Amino acid sequence: MNMNKRIIFALVSLLALGAQALEVANTAGTLADRVTNMDITTLKVTGSMNADDFYFIANNLRRLTTVDLQNVKIEACHSAQPQYWQQDFAADEIPTCSFADMPITSVTLPTGLKAIGKAAFVGCSRLASITLPSMLDSIGDYAFASCTSLKQVQLPARVEVVGCGAFMRCTSMTSFKVSSSSRLRRLDATALMDCSALTTISLGSSVQSVGERALAGTGIQNLDLSASNHLVSLGDWSMVMTPVTTAKMPSSLTHLGDGAFLYDGNLTQISLGGKINQLNDYLMAGTALNSAVDFNGITSIGDYALYNVSQLSVVELPETMTWLGTRAMAGMTGLEALTCMAADVPALGDKVWDGVNQSSIPLTVPRGSIDLYKSAAQWQKFLFESTWVRGDVNGDGEVNIADINALVNIILGHVYDDLFMQRADVNKDGEINISDINMVLAIITSSSFSPSQTVDTDDLLRLEDVHIQPGEQRTLTVQLDNSASYSSMQCDITLPQGLTLLNTAAAQGYVHETYVMDATTARAVTYSLTRPHFEGEETPVLTITVRADETLAGESDIVLSNIVIADSENTGWHLADCAARVSNSSGIEDLAAGADRVWVEGRTLCVETSRDGVARVAHINGIVRDMPVMAGVNRQVLEQGIYVVVINGKSHKIAIK
Repeated sequence: MNMNKRIIFALVSLLALGAQALEVANTAGTLADRVTNMDITTLKVTGSMNADDFYFIANNLRRLTTVDLQNVKIEACHSAQPQYWQQDFAADEIPTCSFADMPITSVTLPTGLKAIGKAAFVGCSRLASITLPSMLDSIGDYAFASCTSLKQVQLPARVEVVGCGAFMRCTSMTSFKVSSSSRLRRLDATALMDCSALTTISLGSSVQSVGERALAGTGIQNLDLSASNHLVSLGDWSMVMTPVTTAKMPSSLTHLGDGAFLYDGNLTQISLGGKINQLNDYLMAGTALNSAVDFNGITSIGDYALYNVSQLSVVELPETMTWLGTRAMAGMTGLEALTCMAADVPALGDKVWDGVNQSSIPLTVPRGSIDLYKSAAQWQKFLFESTWVRGDVNGDGEVNIADINALVNIILGHVYDDLFMQRADVNKDGEINISDINMVLAIITSSSFSPSQTVDTDDLLRLEDVHIQPGEQRTLTVQLDNSASYSSMQCDITLPQGLTLLNTAAAQGYVHETYVMDATTARAVTYSLTRPHFEGEETPVLTITVRADETLAGESDIVLSNIVIADSENTGWHLADCAARVSNSSGIEDLAAGADRVWVEGRTLCVETSRDGVARVAHINGIVRDMPVMAGVNRQVLEQGIYVVVINGKSHKIAIK
């Protein structure tokens, strides 16, 4: 080829290339008049467009790879010819199926775009990236479905709705992000279904619902929706066929749909958030759950909800449970212990525990309901040897400091019978160690825990009276007046208004924890891994440091209540309440209180006091009564027994023979 021919060939090639690109200044509805070459691959439009222009592109410009609509204003229109059963089209919206199945690799959307219509870019398999404009507020159904080259999506903050199947089968998508100020309210059904490369997701704090199968078939491994604190519903089958290993629901969630995690074989741990009241049908069937699930508040478990969850060894059903559906727990071959705290036996569907060796699995139920469970169909097949309450290590029917005492003894090498040792493994991890102590502590200090009020020993605590002015702080000592030896203790410390608890401390060598129960009360727990028993009156068993403010009344009480103290045999003894008088006066009243006397004449209790008031009389059997007293000597006949009399903050132990 000579030089002239080469030049001519190059010019023809450039002209041909130029003929493939077109820039049009358009007026809405006239694009068909401005484009004559239907083989163009690049189109840039400025000015305005409407639905007629978009459907001209869809029907004629099938070789387009690059589209730039950044400076286009989309106008509303009424189309003379229906398109996809539609004639009226909104402004600022990409119409339905505008670029469906086209070979587009790059598209720049109008800056003022507010909506992307249904299936607008469906099947654009070569589209690798797209920038969604900041004014966008909705993405229609199947808008980007099967855009198999699309890798990332950054959702603008204004988008409130992502429609059904909007990004389904975007198999290259690795990232779906929302901004911290996202307004996203709905992720509709199948929105991200079969996006197999998508491994993590964040939906923001405003999302309220995730639709059916919305995340099914994705590559998500760690589903953490705890920050989506307005999410109330996760739809049916929403996580089916995903490799998710852990799932954490937000505290706002009230609905988990049918089969939401069906046969997610890698799922080992799930947190339900706390407001779910039912496990729907097939919810977690076939998962690999092996960590205890908190079912607190659940009222029903649907058909096949835990079917073939074979690695879960311990299940605790709450007192709210009323129904377990057909085969709800069938195939749970790894089950080692079942607890159901419902006083009324929950109703059952068919074959609830089909395939489970019930006769070898201990069932723990409320003590008052054992006979009901033993006579109930299906329930009666369990092993009822272990009827203890969780945390009741010593088997006395209560959970208190004596159970921690028992755990300490086991950790130090003491061995008990098999039943005792089974109860001691409180967290059911196969070991008895400090984690079991921590779990008992969690039970003792929970807001729902109600300690026994029975007084069964005449040993007692003594708390000194205190005089304190606003702005001052004082440390009070708690002494043990005892005839037996004790090694651990718990009690509630209730302060009057105007006193703030700064800290508490125990004798050297003791582990001591204080837990705030409410605005006025703290629970103190004391035990030792090294010392055999308290030294009693030689050393305070507890010190309490408080600070006063201006709201402190002239006279009030600090009260120690719910006192339990444990001996070396792991028996818990319940002591009478102990009170100390708090005064912010000159101290003269303290001298008067010291003149109070309590004694016995035959079967008569005698109380001498310098002022009117009330004496609290506590019998060792737990009965507590108030005895009104006036200045002078007061008498009251009592039945035989040992009593603790508390008057003006002082405790007096007496015996009526």
